[in-house]
Amino acid sequence: MKRVCYANEINTSQRRGLALLIVLAAVGLASALGMSLLKLTMAQRQQAEQEQFHAQARWLAESGVNEAAALLKVDPKFTGRSWPVSAKELGGRHAANVSIEVKPVENSPQRRQVTVIADMPAESEQRARVRVVRFVDL
Repeated sequence: MKRVCYANEINTSQRRGLALLIVLAAVGLASALGMSLLKLTMAQRQQAEQEQFHAQARWLAESGVNEAAALLKVDPKFTGRSWPVSAKELGGRHAANVSIEVKPVENSPQRRQVTVIADMPAESEQRARVRVVRFVDL
């Protein structure tokens, strides 16, 4: 015996199929939106970390200038030095490097040019590098 399909039965199965497609599209859209938000959050976190590194490098460079000025008062022949700053000293998980270079200023024997370069974190391609140049009177 042949089964007779009623219009009502066909319409119900089409509705179910359409509902499934709508649900799948909504899940796909929600997943894409979630991934976009995740990428945006990760980019903002990385930018905030870079800003933090730059601020720390700036503070380290200024500290290097202050140290050079203090050392020049004790020893006017001081020419500079480099020193690593441990992560523990910085209270974080990244170390830094600070380099001080002192040069005499032409036509001014009682004056020195102090150049300080601070890298934060020390050994990273994503480091912030700050260079500060100041003149110090002996």
